[in-house]
Amino acid sequence: MKFILGIQVIFLTVTFSGKLNADVFESWEFKPVNGSLQETIAWFDQAKPLHEELGAKVEYWQHDVMGNNVIAYVMRFDSGDDWAVFKDKLAADEAWLSWFTDNYGTFSANLIESFFVGNAFNTMAKSDIWDDINVIGFSAWEPVKGKPATICFESMQKSAEIQEKFGLNPAVYSSGLGPGYFMTGGKTWTEYQESRNKRNESKEWTEYWTAAGENAPACDFVRQAFAVRVQ
Repeated sequence: MKFILGIQVIFLTVTFSGKLNADVFESWEFKPVNGSLQETIAWFDQAKPLHEELGAKVEYWQHDVMGNNVIAYVMRFDSGDDWAVFKDKLAADEAWLSWFTDNYGTFSANLIESFFVGNAFNTMAKSDIWDDINVIGFSAWEPVKGKPATICFESMQKSAEIQEKFGLNPAVYSSGLGPGYFMTGGKTWTEYQESRNKRNESKEWTEYWTAAGENAPACDFVRQAFAVRVQ
């Protein structure tokens, strides 16, 4: 990934114009249906072809460690414009409306939350950005109250630039409101941890992390979790 300089311009564009021109996704997070991963996946498999026919790229992710025991149904798009077209089609699609009506009880009872975010830094990214990623770690951060949000995102950008050097595939997602989601990932847990170890041992990361701890923090930590691709 290539990180674009000028974070203040990028962040302000996302925040105040709502224009997302690259790599966006909508996530629906469900508790497992009847407590069963297999049953949940089978249920997802009914909706997936309907959404893919309308232009979404669908993935399933399960929170693996420090999560809320949820399965995420993720719909990816190349841009916010593509997402908007998809949403309009979805609202009028007879096959989807029929499926949703038949499954509303399960959908509403098991849905925990849903959200829509876009890539904050990589304006060239597309919906295939995670095609080679099977495990991820993510943390959510919010700007410290009373401080410019750009300071927090500048810190995350610096972190991403360092982690990119160690093959951790960093990406930061934001809706322009609420927390920013900082994600890193790898093909396997072993590969991912090896890259994390190399990062942790580097002088550049040590200096960055030490400075972040010693200086007045720009971001408040919200939560952290790890997830694995189910499909």
